[in-house]
Amino acid sequence: MIRKNISLNNPTSEIIRAEIYYEFSVKDAPVIIICHGFKGFKNWAFFPILAESLASAGYVTLTFNFSRNGIGSDLNNFSELDLFEKNTYSHELLDLKCIVDALASGKIAKGLVDPERIGLLGHSRGGGITLLYARSDKRIKCLVTWSAIATVERYTEDQIKNWDQYGYIEFENKRTHQILRVGKDLLDDIRKNKDSLDISAAAKEIDIPALIIHGQIDESVPLEEAYMIFNHLGSSSKELITIENGTHTFGASHPMESMPEQLQTVFDLSENWFDRFLK
Repeated sequence: MIRKNISLNNPTSEIIRAEIYYEFSVKDAPVIIICHGFKGFKNWAFFPILAESLASAGYVTLTFNFSRNGIGSDLNNFSELDLFEKNTYSHELLDLKCIVDALASGKIAKGLVDPERIGLLGHSRGGGITLLYARSDKRIKCLVTWSAIATVERYTEDQIKNWDQYGYIEFENKRTHQILRVGKDLLDDIRKNKDSLDISAAAKEIDIPALIIHGQIDESVPLEEAYMIFNHLGSSSKELITIENGTHTFGASHPMESMPEQLQTVFDLSENWFDRFLK
């Protein structure tokens, strides 16, 4: 297995840190881009294991940190809190386009990747981003979401009131106990780009095979959101699978010490979907 760290500059000259996984003999293979969620990062818990697993099955896989996800050059710690504060959904879509463009043009992974077979896999907010992105880029041929959000409007009236008053809201990273500040840029993005950030509307325009996986007891994104996405999906090849006793991360925590049974099931379902529709 080969793993290569790479970096790209997005159109605003910020760094997207990425990693490519592939077997030695691979050539012109389908590629799967894996998108993390809010407070996530490419080295979190199951992402490296997932990337290796899919690469072992004959894919080229690419994991990356959104440029404003807050993780610094050590790839494991939230040391770029100023960037985290400025992050928006629209900026993440810009980052994802940068990755797709680089793969499709041969700027990265030239000869390894078949640019006609690009798939997306997103977790949580990353799942919502993949849905928004796939609506408009016909280079994407297959889609899998895990615990995906169905709407970007996720905040209470009190949160929005404080956001407007102080210019930010704060979230605790339960793993590190850091307080992470989200600035007004995100709220402005939601308000100004209501149509382009409408995940349900995006789902209606998606006509590629799409698999929606969600835990039945997801504590962060209610199961109802999976049904919202699925019911709006325009694809003729679509499936919704709910995981019994499945949590938001399907039993995983960081760092990964063992493979939860429910997560292994999600791995297998995802690989089978890509085998059917991307390979």
